Amino acid sequence: MFPGVIALDGVDLTLEPGVVHMLLGENGAGKSTLMKVLSGAYRKDAGEIRVNGQPVEINNPRDALALGIRVIYQELNLVEQLSVAENIFLGALPTKAAGIVDWTALNSAASQLLSDLGMSIDPRTRVSRLGLAHRQMVEIAKALAVPASKTNAGPGLQTGPTSILVMDEPTSALTSREVEQLFALIERLAARGVAIVYITHRLDEVFRIGRRITVLRDGRHVTTRAIGEVTVAELVRLMANRDLTDHFPKVRAPIGAELLRVEHLTRRGVLSDVSFSVRAGEVVGVAGLLGAGRTELARAVFGADRFDSGQVFVDGQAVRFDGPADAITRGIGLLPEDRKAHGLVGGLTLARNIALPHGRRLSRFGLIGRRREQEAAKPIADDLRVKATPTQPVRLLSGGNQQKVVLGKWLAGEVRLFIFDEPTRGIDVGSKVEIYLLMNRLTARGAGILMISSELPELLGMSDRILVMHRGRIQAEIDRAQATEERVLTAALGLAG
Repeated sequence: MFPGVIALDGVDLTLEPGVVHMLLGENGAGKSTLMKVLSGAYRKDAGEIRVNGQPVEINNPRDALALGIRVIYQELNLVEQLSVAENIFLGALPTKAAGIVDWTALNSAASQLLSDLGMSIDPRTRVSRLGLAHRQMVEIAKALAVPASKTNAGPGLQTGPTSILVMDEPTSALTSREVEQLFALIERLAARGVAIVYITHRLDEVFRIGRRITVLRDGRHVTTRAIGEVTVAELVRLMANRDLTDHFPKVRAPIGAELLRVEHLTRRGVLSDVSFSVRAGEVVGVAGLLGAGRTELARAVFGADRFDSGQVFVDGQAVRFDGPADAITRGIGLLPEDRKAHGLVGGLTLARNIALPHGRRLSRFGLIGRRREQEAAKPIADDLRVKATPTQPVRLLSGGNQQKVVLGKWLAGEVRLFIFDEPTRGIDVGSKVEIYLLMNRLTARGAGILMISSELPELLGMSDRILVMHRGRIQAEIDRAQATEERVLTAALGLAG
């Protein structure tokens, strides 16, 4: 139980060896909380957990590991300063005499495991040098490297018939090719008798790899069914308790004056001669494969990263931002790709996080009182349907509610140009629609949106124009009326302009 919120209320879940069990529900439904209880990160207040028919107590993560339960959380938990191999076997490094780490054995074991996963990552690479997708794959390797039982002789892809593997939004940062590799791995694990809990908001994945489905809503069990007994429309209705007939409720707003223009932006090795514009009332989508330079473009425009040449214009005036504070002053807000690392301060309250970029406007005599923070945050949190109180630390919120808090930061200010980098990553279907409706409201009042997304249906459904990036360049600019998945993918692969 969390402050003012009952996270779980009498939830039942039964797992079977070799079965991929999909766990669905809107953000705040209790999915991640249930898995944290199962993993020993949280302690249950009531109820019973049985493994192989025997009642067990899981008081901490060590208890869960001893029972063969392993969890891959939605928010990555890696040590950036250590190598890939060190992260994979953290806490179980092979040693020689006198406790000296056996680096050859460590890197060899990591290399073998990464190969089993279909990844060609040098195990000696420092994690800080990896992109988000590769970090996600390292997190998966790390979870699978933990021995499933005491009978397993050493590290590696070893699992016992009673093992339980929990995956919380594992594909949220993966490319299509990496997703296929992950699904192939899941099939191999299931064939070995591993019970897999798969949490996702991507309904196509549910029917692709799932065999059973459990739906939670507001911390309670709604239903458990075989995959063939439900339809997409019924799942959405069960999760949201309402019909969502239009997943992309795009409303085209009148296009106004130019808010942002970028000319010949170049950053060696990352961006090359990038030019585009965003007008008031317009949603400009940015597509591209992993490594195309989309996030780097957003950070450069926002002043988070410097560029070597080119020019940025805001409201027709040339600007040079020395940092994000300058961009915020000019009415630009960024929702970053990695909300945990770059969008939130986990130990601060919901209200304080929303107030952070707006200190000058909310302060009196250089100080911001809690009352003013909460007065500014509450209507925004209510409007975004954040399931939390203004005084609750954001680290206790679900991933989707955390994303809404990041959005709320910019709604509290006078932002006119929104840069959304993966705005619905890890967001349930109902919350996605709420964010799309918010985008409609923003453009209707004259704001402009630059939206980076890895989900083609989202780009096609919500963009007025789509910029397709390939190797740091704008490969194509496609109007909404001419945009198709095939045309966008072809440009993203660099095969056509």
